[in-house]
This record gives sequence, C-alpha cells and structure tokens, in this order.
Amino acid sequence: MILTLVACGSKPSDNNNNTDSTAFPTKTMTIVCPYGAGGGTDLALRILAECGKDTFGQTINVENKTGGSGTVGLTEALNAAADGYTLGTCSVDLITLPLLGLAPAETTRDAFDPICVINGEPAAIIIRADSRWNTIQDILAEAKEKPGAVQLANSGMGNIWHLAAIGIELETGASFNHVPFDGAASALTAVLGGHVDAVTCSAAEAASNIASGELKVLAVANTERLEAYPDVPTFQEVGVDLTIVALRGLCVNKDPPDDVKKALCDGFEKVINSDACREKIEAANMTYMPLNAQETNDILDSMSGNFENTGYARPGKYGLYNILIMEEKQTIVALGAGSITKRVFPDGRIERCDNVKDVGLYIEKIDEMIERKKELFAE
Repeated sequence: MILTLVACGSKPSDNNNNTDSTAFPTKTMTIVCPYGAGGGTDLALRILAECGKDTFGQTINVENKTGGSGTVGLTEALNAAADGYTLGTCSVDLITLPLLGLAPAETTRDAFDPICVINGEPAAIIIRADSRWNTIQDILAEAKEKPGAVQLANSGMGNIWHLAAIGIELETGASFNHVPFDGAASALTAVLGGHVDAVTCSAAEAASNIASGELKVLAVANTERLEAYPDVPTFQEVGVDLTIVALRGLCVNKDPPDDVKKALCDGFEKVINSDACREKIEAANMTYMPLNAQETNDILDSMSGNFENTGYARPGKYGLYNILIMEEKQTIVALGAGSITKRVFPDGRIERCDNVKDVGLYIEKIDEMIERKKELFAE
C-alpha cells in the first residue's frame, strides 16, 4: 500500500503566510534528538548539524530530549513554533510509536513533513567479548531453552531496536527478557557493565567498543554482510528471515509555511550530498544513505504499509498492554508486564507466556480482535 504524503514544498498548504524563503534562516536552529547523547541517532543528527551550518549560515544545535521511548522528543518537535527553526528526528518511530499507543494520538507521521535521511543502519545483536556465547546460534539456543532468562536491552520500548528483538523471537521461537533504556548508548553501557546480557542496536553505535575488544557482534539484520564487519553473518545466513534497518534523518511539523519548508528541504539536500557529510558519516563507521525529502517520503510510505493498522493499546488491571498485530505472521504480540513479550495466535494458542491468565485479561476474544483490526484506532 502506498499512502500519499505531501513532501516539503510539493503542494501549497493552508499556511500561506508567505515569508521570503531567501530570508530563512536568520537565527540559530535546533534539532530535537529523542534519544541520549552518544547513540547512533544522536551522532547522525550532530553530523547533519555540523555540516548544515555552512549551508544555512547559522548555528544548528542538537538538544537531547529523552524519555518515553522517544515520545518526549517527538512531542516537542510536534509542538514547536510554526517557524521552521525547530526540527524533529525522522525515523520509523514516527510510524510505530503512535501505533503502539506509546505516543500521543496526534503525533502521527501525518503530522510531520520529511526533510531528509542521512543514515540507515541494520539491527544487530551485540554482546560482551567475554560472554559465554560465541555465535548467534548459541544465544538463540539458550533463549529457547530458558524462556525469558536472557536479558536483551534495547533503546526504548516500542522503538525500532525493540521491534527488531521481537522479530527475532517471531522468526526463531526464542524468548528474551526485554530491558528498555533511553537510547542505545545507555543500553550499551549496561551490556559493558554486565547488567544485561546483550543488546539490539546497530553495530555502528558500538563501533568504538567493538574496536577495543570489549564487545562483539553476533549477527546483523541486513541483506548482506557489513563492509566494516565482514566476518559477522547476516541473520539470513543462519536461517533467520529478518531484515530491519533503522533510518535517521530530519522532519518538521506541518505548521511552517511552504517556502520555509522548501528552504529546509533544498538546503539539507545539499548537506546530505556533500563530501564533508559523507566523510563524517563513514568515519563514524555508519552507513551513508542520503535520501532527499521525496525519497524519504517514499520509503516511509513503504514502511507504513507494513505497520498500518497493526497497533493497539488498552489499560488493564495490571497496567498498560500494547498489542502489535504482526499481519504476515498472523501473530499478536503483547508488550507489557515489565516489557516481557507474549505471543497469542489467532486460534487462541499462546506461546512463551510467564502468566497465560495475565494475557487473557486483555485479549478475551482473539478472533474478534483480528476482525476489528481496521477499527482499532477509531476508539
């Protein structure tokens, strides 16, 4: 399914208080990063800010607004003044967080216009170098044999690295104890300190610790091996059909006038295609993926088709459960109770649940929920 979303400057909006785009910007700009300093998203945004200051002739600051699995920063960008001086982070979180009920209902993808993408990184499972596991098969075997025993960190409940971990479970039958943090940097610190067993994030985010011999990558969710880590297999090579890539770039809320948004899109298209920007991304061991506003819009469209009408959240006696319907797998994944993942199939069969009755409190009629999945967001 391809959804239509107007990219920057492609269609007149209701906001026709036409400022002269040649006068934009005239002051410092701000990029809101929803995750902590030192993670991959933070690094990519700081490279955009550094390279963008020459193009725009202004200082561009990056402010880390963490919390709520990224929803704090997302909401701040949405509620920014209608002048184009505050930019948000463009990622798949724009699609998944609202669908999972983790972000306010108004913070949907349709509330933002994409500006660009500079980086795309596949998910990876990373562990300490002195871990008891030597291969991806080793950790998956233990996670199958002892459900919930392996502590797997992520950068926030419901974000791309958490969904990558769920995808691994669905494809392999493994069961992890998911531990959310406010960003990959914090999750990696927890792995280094021995507080959790492993983490799902990008290999680029752990590059310095991999180079120092403290961490190692077991597998990457990419279609081919990473050039920086030629000895690390893809999940597909070990029989796991999983490809998940996190995008990092910029967006702006729909409030600024079209000529300001056009100035942003045109300016950052020059930035992402500059030699300086490419060199900085590659020097950080990150994957250079320059996409302009329309290209970013197109790839978000394709992702929206995968996630549309797949999320639902409802309160219950023991707190909030967020239910993700994985259409292709005909599986319902319930997230909650300390982020333990539980699976409920359309036929009512439940797998790898610590407390089957607990899940039953929230999903009383599986068939009815599947039939109603297109109506879930109207409630």
